Amino acid sequence: MDASSIPTESTNRRVEDSGRRRGFIPNFPTLWPHLLLGRKAASPLPFPFEEPSIRYYFLARYGIYDVARSWGLSGKEVLFPAYFHSVELDALVAAGVQVRFYPVHKGLRVDVDEVARLIGPSSAAVYVIHYAGFPGPVEGLAALCRERGLRLIEDAALALLSQSGGRPLGSFGDAAGFCLYKTIPTPIGGAVVMPSGWAEDVAKPRPYPAIRAGARAVNLILLNLQMRGIIGSGSLRRAALRLRRRPDRTPHGLPPGSTFDRRLIGLGAGPFAPRVIEREDYPAIVERRRHNYLRLTQRLSSVLPPIFPALPVGVCPLFYAFQTPHRQRLLDVLGRRGVEIGEFWPEQHPAIAAGSFPEVDEIRRTALWLPCHQDLDDDTIDRLAAVVLEAISEIT
Repeated sequence: MDASSIPTESTNRRVEDSGRRRGFIPNFPTLWPHLLLGRKAASPLPFPFEEPSIRYYFLARYGIYDVARSWGLSGKEVLFPAYFHSVELDALVAAGVQVRFYPVHKGLRVDVDEVARLIGPSSAAVYVIHYAGFPGPVEGLAALCRERGLRLIEDAALALLSQSGGRPLGSFGDAAGFCLYKTIPTPIGGAVVMPSGWAEDVAKPRPYPAIRAGARAVNLILLNLQMRGIIGSGSLRRAALRLRRRPDRTPHGLPPGSTFDRRLIGLGAGPFAPRVIEREDYPAIVERRRHNYLRLTQRLSSVLPPIFPALPVGVCPLFYAFQTPHRQRLLDVLGRRGVEIGEFWPEQHPAIAAGSFPEVDEIRRTALWLPCHQDLDDDTIDRLAAVVLEAISEIT
């Protein structure tokens, strides 16, 4: 598919109103009411939703914690990429895992041979992250792990619906974690699969409180209305968020955030996630995201080339990631224009010393991302690109 291809009629119906708003563009997809009240999709659910071993968690990081417990990884070593968010590492450390970092190079490239050279006597698993929906060298790492008797954990938090060689990401390893709400508008939730089965002493997640889940669903619906320019929806959403942020003695009111909170270990995803999962049009999501990514590439690559310049068959891009030496200035200028864009993991985790991996340090200093999700139509993507180009011209 190229950038001029025409999305399906169902995709057009889904996004036809999203360009009417002249300003607000959400970073992640919003909740359309029909995803809670409409009919279930007629087509089969994609991987991983029909996997027998799937478990739904408040966030995927708590499922990764349970994977480490199921495998008895406490005190053992996991080879881990030097470029990461933070919570995925915190989940493993909380489970008692010892971590050895392997390099991530320019273009978010991982060399399988470099990983192989780091395997030692205490190594028990390799952890690979599929960045922004684009596959890491998972075939090579899977072969390496089979050869050396290690487990492979796929972090597909940013890669739900993506494939490599016609096979879903998350299906190559011994366990995989997915973040749901970044790709489909579940009020909260992550999914983890482990085909070999969970240890008996690792209990299934307990239910997330329905009232809390309902409040999150309302927020996502209001976000949808705000995106579509419905008068008063933005003010109503801001008021609802202020109420939700009132002091709370329980952990259930906590936002997803960038922490691993032990109080949330074993907490499930809530009752609304299955409704959204069963009603989504997954082929349309993949098609629209690919279309939007290519459209942004056409408009921005001359000044902000994407970290991933090619869009391989089967990739469902989560966002348009790029690097700029003017990172903070661009954030400031766009902020004054009322545009929020994503910061691609700028924080340095204390477990890894600055300077240990210079290419990773450079990525953290320069990387940002723009949304390309399924709620954004051509007009909205073009407005986003135009604002970014104006900001770049002002900076340079």
